[in-house]
Amino acid sequence: MVAQGRRVSLNDQVIQTTPTPSRAVDTIHRRFFVTAIILVMTFGATWGAWLLWRIGFLGNFTGLSVHEINAHGHAQIFGWVGLFIMGMGYQAFARFWQTNLAAPRLVMPAFVTMTAGIILHTIGQGTSGQWSAAAGVALVGGILELAAILVFCTQILATFRASQKPFTPSVGFIFMALFWFVAMAAMDLWHTHTTMTAPTRDRLLWFVSTYQAPLRDMQVHGLAVFMILGVSLQLLPALYGVRTASAKRNWIALAMLSIAVAGECLIFVAYRWTGLHVLAAFLMIPWLMIAIAIAMIVWPWKLWRPFQRPDRSAKFIRTAYLWLAVSLTMLLLLPAYLAASKIPFSHAYYGAIRHAITVGFISLMIMGISARVVPMFNGINPAGVSSLWGPFILINAGCFLRVSTQTLTDWHPAFYSIIGISGILEVIALAWWGMGLVALMRQGKQSLRETAPAKPHANRLFPNQTPANDSTVSPAISSSLR
Repeated sequence: MVAQGRRVSLNDQVIQTTPTPSRAVDTIHRRFFVTAIILVMTFGATWGAWLLWRIGFLGNFTGLSVHEINAHGHAQIFGWVGLFIMGMGYQAFARFWQTNLAAPRLVMPAFVTMTAGIILHTIGQGTSGQWSAAAGVALVGGILELAAILVFCTQILATFRASQKPFTPSVGFIFMALFWFVAMAAMDLWHTHTTMTAPTRDRLLWFVSTYQAPLRDMQVHGLAVFMILGVSLQLLPALYGVRTASAKRNWIALAMLSIAVAGECLIFVAYRWTGLHVLAAFLMIPWLMIAIAIAMIVWPWKLWRPFQRPDRSAKFIRTAYLWLAVSLTMLLLLPAYLAASKIPFSHAYYGAIRHAITVGFISLMIMGISARVVPMFNGINPAGVSSLWGPFILINAGCFLRVSTQTLTDWHPAFYSIIGISGILEVIALAWWGMGLVALMRQGKQSLRETAPAKPHANRLFPNQTPANDSTVSPAISSSLR
C-alpha cells in the first residue's frame, strides 16, 4: 500500500491507489501464522537449538536419539513451513485467481486438525521409547495431518478450477507443491511408523539410512521449493518490479525440476536397495537438473541488483535466494568434499547443506514474504513498520555460523564447542521477527473491532472486495491479478 493520492505505473497500467481502511482486513491467515510462530519457538527452532548444544557437548552428530531429532524436524516442516503455506494459500490463492475460496467453512476444521496432528505427532515421536503409547500417538497425529493437508489441497484445486483462469507456470509450480505436500505427508506417516516400531537397532538404521534422505528431498526440494517458486513467480514481479522469463522457459524449468526431484528420490532408494554404488553416482544428474531449472527461473530476476520497488522485505528475499545457491553449490560439491575429507559419508556436511536451504532459503522467504503481506492484509501502512534489520542480521549470522562450523567439525573437534551459538542467534532472530509480526496482526484485529462490524470473508484478501473490484488492494497485487 502507498500514501493517498500516489499513482503508480505497472505493466503499462496506471492505477489510482486508495489507502485500505482498517476495517477492510481478512483474518484467515492469522491463526495459521501465529500458530506457526508458536510452534517454531517451541518444538522448532528452540528445541533445535537445545539439540545443537547437546550435540556440541557430545562432540558427535549421531549421539542423540534419531526419534528426537526427527520430531524436531517434523515440527519445522509441518508446523513452521506447512502452516505458513496453508495460511498463505487460504488467504491469497483465491485472490490470485480472482475467485472465491471453495468450501471456506472447511478452513477452521483443517486448521484445528492440522495443529492437533502436529502436536500429537511431535510429542509421540519425540518421546519414543519413554512410554508404550508413543508410536500410537504419533501415528494418530500423522493421520490427522494427512487429512488436513488433503482438505487444504482439495480446496485449492477446486478454487482454481472454479476460477477458469489460464494454467500458468506459477499455477503449475503451486500444483506440484500440493502434490509433494500430500506425497511427503503420506511417506512421513509410513516412515514414522516403520522407524518407531523397528524391532532392532539395525532395522531402525536401515529405514533411516534408506528413506530419510528421500523424505527430506520431497519436503524441501519438493514441497518448499516448488511452492516458493510458484508464489515468487506470482508476486515478485508485481511487488518488487522484477522481470520474469518467458512462459516457455518457466514451463521447461518446471518439467526439469519435477523430473529431477522425483529422480533423486528414486535413484537414492534404488541405490540403497541394490547396494550398487554406481547408482549413487547418477544422483549428480538430478542435482544438476535442479540447479539448472532454478537458475532458469531466478536468473532473469537479477537479484544481485536492488529491486525497483524497495521494501523492508526485499533484503530477506534476495538473501534467501543467495542461500539457495549456496545450498545447491554445496550439494553439487558433495562428492568432491567426501573425497577430500576421506569420509565415506559426512553427517556434518550433509546437515550443513540442509540447514543452508531450510533456514537460509525457506525461513528467510517466510520471514520476507510475511513481512510484506501481513501489513497489507491488516490494513497497516508499511511505511511506519520496523525495518527488521535486527532479525535479518541475526538470522543470517546464525545460519552462516551453523553452516560453516558444522562443516568444520569434520576437520577439527574444537568447532563443536561453538556450534550451539548459531542456534541461539537464530532463535533470537525468529522471536524478534515473530513478535513484530504478531503485533501487526493484533493491531489489525483491534482496528477491525473498532471500525468494522462487518464479518470478514474467508474468500478474499479483504472482505469488502469482489473479484471485479480491487480498489482496496495494493496496486502491485491488483495488477498482478489482472
